[in-house]
Amino acid sequence: MSELTTDIELFHRIARGDEMAFQELFRRYDRRIYPFVLRIIRIEAQAQELTQEIFIKLWQHRERLAAVENPEAYIFTIAVNHTLDQIKRRLNENRMLQRLAAVRPLIHNDTEEELFLRDRAAIVQQAVDQLPPQQKAVYILSRQEGLDYDQIGQQLNISPNTVRNHLVKALQFIKSYIKDQDLLPTFLVSCILLLIKK
Repeated sequence: MSELTTDIELFHRIARGDEMAFQELFRRYDRRIYPFVLRIIRIEAQAQELTQEIFIKLWQHRERLAAVENPEAYIFTIAVNHTLDQIKRRLNENRMLQRLAAVRPLIHNDTEEELFLRDRAAIVQQAVDQLPPQQKAVYILSRQEGLDYDQIGQQLNISPNTVRNHLVKALQFIKSYIKDQDLLPTFLVSCILLLIKK
């Protein structure tokens, strides 16, 4: 696609469902949005994940793009709002976890908690076992081996962006699988993944 194609033209084409136009928009803005988000959140893995989610939001609500007059400002506004929303959500989850920790002695003993986490770890493993081979490999190298996107990419001979895409899809599937099994709230699903990812 020509570099002369304006962002407004890309927005109009994306609004009509043009995936090639969306890929071009991603190519133009991915390397600008990621460092911008990183400056706000200061954690590389989370910044990479949020950048992916920002572009997913753009695609999911693509019908709105035809009316946008300043695509660059629109994209960065979504980036700011989504990043701040995620920070607020995580702060709220931390407060909830602190409240749960405060009442935990009243409702759980250590054995019960260990059983709970062991059960949940088994459910996560069931989900991981159902992942496609490449997603499974990326998940294990990231969450169990602690490798970053570049290291995983080198091991699997794929790009860091492809690693990120596989990990996002894997986490989405695992979270959905846990919710289907236990009907847990999303924030608890996320906490379980954090607790047992090592």
